[in-house]
Amino acid sequence: MKNSLLKPLVLLVLALLAAFAMADDKIKWSAKLASGEAKPGAQVTVLLNADIEAGWHLYSIVPSKASNIPTTIGVEAPAKLNGQVTEGKPVLKYDANFEAEVQYFENHAEYKVPVTLGPDGKANLTVRFQTCNDRTCIPPKTVTVPLGGTTAAAGTGGATGTTVPTKPSGAPQDKGIFAFIALAFGAGLLALVTPCVFPMVPITVSYFSKQHEKNPEGSTIAQPLAYCLGIIGAYTGFGLLVAVVFGASGIQNFATNPVVNLLLAVMFIALSLNLFGLYEISLPSGLTNRFNAKGKSGLIVPIFMGLTFTLTSFTCTGPFVGTILISAAKGQLLYPVVGMLAFSTAFALPFFLLAMFPGYLAKLPKSGAWLAAVKGFMGFIEIAAAVKFFSNADLVWGTGILSRTLFLGVWAVIFAAALMYLAGIFKLPTVQMPKAFGPGRFVMMGLTALCAGYFVLGMTGRSLGELEAFLPPAKSGWMESYDKALDLAKRLNKPVFINFTGVTCTNCRWMEKNMFPDPEVKNQLKRFVLVELYTDKQSKEDEENQVLQQKLTGTVALPVYLAVAPDGKILSKFESSTRDKSEFLKFLDSAKI
Repeated sequence: MKNSLLKPLVLLVLALLAAFAMADDKIKWSAKLASGEAKPGAQVTVLLNADIEAGWHLYSIVPSKASNIPTTIGVEAPAKLNGQVTEGKPVLKYDANFEAEVQYFENHAEYKVPVTLGPDGKANLTVRFQTCNDRTCIPPKTVTVPLGGTTAAAGTGGATGTTVPTKPSGAPQDKGIFAFIALAFGAGLLALVTPCVFPMVPITVSYFSKQHEKNPEGSTIAQPLAYCLGIIGAYTGFGLLVAVVFGASGIQNFATNPVVNLLLAVMFIALSLNLFGLYEISLPSGLTNRFNAKGKSGLIVPIFMGLTFTLTSFTCTGPFVGTILISAAKGQLLYPVVGMLAFSTAFALPFFLLAMFPGYLAKLPKSGAWLAAVKGFMGFIEIAAAVKFFSNADLVWGTGILSRTLFLGVWAVIFAAALMYLAGIFKLPTVQMPKAFGPGRFVMMGLTALCAGYFVLGMTGRSLGELEAFLPPAKSGWMESYDKALDLAKRLNKPVFINFTGVTCTNCRWMEKNMFPDPEVKNQLKRFVLVELYTDKQSKEDEENQVLQQKLTGTVALPVYLAVAPDGKILSKFESSTRDKSEFLKFLDSAKI
């Protein structure tokens, strides 16, 4: 056991070290005043210089059609960027790494950065960039360059995708690592109620129940522990590795990829049929015998189950994973590693308890019939989860098959079928329902009926509160072009409110359906020209919106809300969602021209 787990762990560590080792400084950065005076709050122009090692090149700030990472430049608070960054003239050459003509700099690059200095008369610039030579590319990297100095800190690219976003006052990192761990642990527990995660509960119970039935005297802590280590190891290792190598889009694009969502939907349908008893999911007998011969079958299977669970849940947990990996962009590697460990531990803990529980459950009177009934019911939940993944793919592709009304109608039919199953009207071929109707069964029937009715009510257009976060978005009536919104803002002399959102973003849906319609918030939004920009659909417009989001906010995480003056100057920024109305109102109130 120890040797089998040690080898992949060592390989993972070596892979991470290799990625970091590649990030030797190929570029020396420095910043100095080009114009203006270094006084508190002064508006100045900073000259940012990059000295590039011979044989390497640095990409332009202008995005290309190739998959190279453009250079992006931002400013840390309390100083701020107050205009557009300009650069010297790059060369346009064929890049063998991306098999395309790309704009980049060789030997030296120069940028002019308009900055409003902080109250101390100082500023720190953040630069995210990628360097390549004729044969290879180094993973994206972010550095901090103080005004009047050279490169101050560096780290491999994290989940921001561009410059490091300003860390908000009172963020968990400001309060110490223990507060950050508490946040990560709490988020891990909250992630358990998402539609991507909850359906795995019956799978866990089913597998470990069967293991106990096969060998009631041999059940130990080893299998549940291996299952949870598979989850923890996958999140901590794979998630961090993806962020280091691919940056923000690595996790973000995985979570929104329509093919991934479609495959997950098919997988959940297959799992539901397994719960219905139509077939048994198991390893090939030859492979099982091989493992049994070596005495390892009890650990290999649960480890791979944990790894599979990680993949199925990534669609819902990806946003938090991306958030805690943002700190990697500043080289604070302790935070993302510890944060991922805390998140995945909290995430895996209930499943460890569930994995242990069937051993005790089997000792209770008549537990077998009750457990079989629960498995059958949870099969319907699996189908409902599959509909959500189908919807994600439909939204990203823009096919428009699953509208909000049809989505709720399908869910209503699924829960109606589950109700008939609990009532004994609809029978599964291999599941024997208990003949007696106990109080627990009546409670479940009542809750299931309420859910079905609730979905039917939502089909009339009525808001379903928290559930709206998981439903397809509806048309808001807001503008969908940033440039047109700016033009209108200039004519009306109003600030612009930008909602960077995504069709698969559950936090975005919650804010749009619960926070924006609030009377006080709605009244504040009347002061703005409202624009809604989607970034996760596979369209040219969404790709351009994501580039704009990276440029203006320094992050590709969703949601992000931005208040912009008619001249394009950023007034204020609000990252992520919130249940605190006063906090959001404070952000809106601060955006004044």
